[in-house]
Amino acid sequence: MKLLLILLLIIFFILAAVSFPLKTVSYEIFTDKITKPVRIAQISDLHGEYYGRDMKTLLEAVDASSPDVIVLTGDIFDDVRDNENTRIFLKAAVSEYPFFYVSGNHEMRKDGWANFKQEAADMGITVLEGENVGFMGITICGASSTGDGRLTFDGSVEKCAKEAGNGFNVLLAHYPEKIGYYRSFGKFDLVLSGHAHGGQWRVPYLINGLFSPDQGLFPEYAGGMYEFDDDCMIVSRGLSRTKNVIPRIFNNPELVIIDILPESEENS
Repeated sequence: MKLLLILLLIIFFILAAVSFPLKTVSYEIFTDKITKPVRIAQISDLHGEYYGRDMKTLLEAVDASSPDVIVLTGDIFDDVRDNENTRIFLKAAVSEYPFFYVSGNHEMRKDGWANFKQEAADMGITVLEGENVGFMGITICGASSTGDGRLTFDGSVEKCAKEAGNGFNVLLAHYPEKIGYYRSFGKFDLVLSGHAHGGQWRVPYLINGLFSPDQGLFPEYAGGMYEFDDDCMIVSRGLSRTKNVIPRIFNNPELVIIDILPESEENS
């Protein structure tokens, strides 16, 4: 009986570790730079992943959160996998929500960005390549190479910073490991990133991530909120479940919801 109980516990642990249910993760940021709340839904590293017939699971999760805007922080399309699931999701959601989109590394491969950004634009999605757009009292800044040599990724960050005002500035930038560069301009109140896939393997409360691209072992910015002096960065763990050969462990794919709130509402 004792052996059976131990076996059942081991099976339960393994199933819990590699379970891939979609998780909605919420954050609140208070600032004196706005007067009305803004809710952002962040979609990152989708890689054409399947979320039920007609992408119903992901669409319902977004609808349940009622965001004011959806931001796409890269690797929404994949350079190798079929992207039909991505197209289904975007076409369904764009009729309900405004979108802003910046590229990730996979969209840039094989000169794919020219096609992917055109597809998105044809759907009515705003593609940002170094542009800043005012939205509901905040400014959404888009860091993205143009892919044709006109503007590098770092150049797009610099362009965003130069054109940013003194309001609440949100930088969409795929690569969290570049946070030092983003912060060097002193212009961005919030950075939204992806790319790290949550470090792929996690040990809750002990190890936030085992390995991430461009950060290597035990990445500093695998997923979650990172607060600095007067600014912060939120790194999505992404939505792809099967892109990598090594499965996620204790690392649910996630839809990120960010509430930017007037400082007057804190502790109210």
